[in-house]
Amino acid sequence: MAMTCYTDWKFIRAGNYDKAKGLLKYLTYREDRDNEVRRPGGPDRWVDCGLGSNWREIIDNLSELQSQKVLLRSLIIRPPQEQMVQLEEIDPELWARRRELMAELVENVMAGEMERAGVEWPGGRQPLDLPYSYVMHAPPDANGVESLHAHIITPAMDREREQAFNIYRKDTQRTREVAERETERIFELSQVRDREVSMDLQPEIDLAFPDREIEFHGT
Repeated sequence: MAMTCYTDWKFIRAGNYDKAKGLLKYLTYREDRDNEVRRPGGPDRWVDCGLGSNWREIIDNLSELQSQKVLLRSLIIRPPQEQMVQLEEIDPELWARRRELMAELVENVMAGEMERAGVEWPGGRQPLDLPYSYVMHAPPDANGVESLHAHIITPAMDREREQAFNIYRKDTQRTREVAERETERIFELSQVRDREVSMDLQPEIDLAFPDREIEFHGT
């Protein structure tokens, strides 16, 4: 089974503060369209990596760092749900640390983005100094299976308003590649694939029972 870590870059145009506030408040107070957060706005809701620890601080900083065309950029990172579910059975200790590992995944992906968007100097490449904040969501899907993912919010400009943080089509593919690689490494998902290969090699036993379809719904 090929691993797929879902990533998706989007943006809100400069000056569209109502839309930005709506997005930030949604991320603060809801897990998804159907699930509210029991204690929104707590110290563990937003992880502040320079952009703010709550939606009000974030919108203020975004306003200061918007470009002529862009107010904010947002990135969703969601590890492969089916493999994450299997990880709970294969490696319970690793599964118990999934939020800690998700934070490491976010920070590594964003470090890759800052390196990509950096500037070449005679002494080497200088990564972009890009503040950001992120929030983790883990809503259940229709079958009650956890869908752990993160929403990252970045400004349109670097911290000193000297360089724009641009995302082009080729950059979205690079984001996906980095997220795939880091997800594989951090969550040790090779053990999930090894288990699947082992199960595929088991001999099939025909008991002449009719097939029963199992319904599955994924986010």
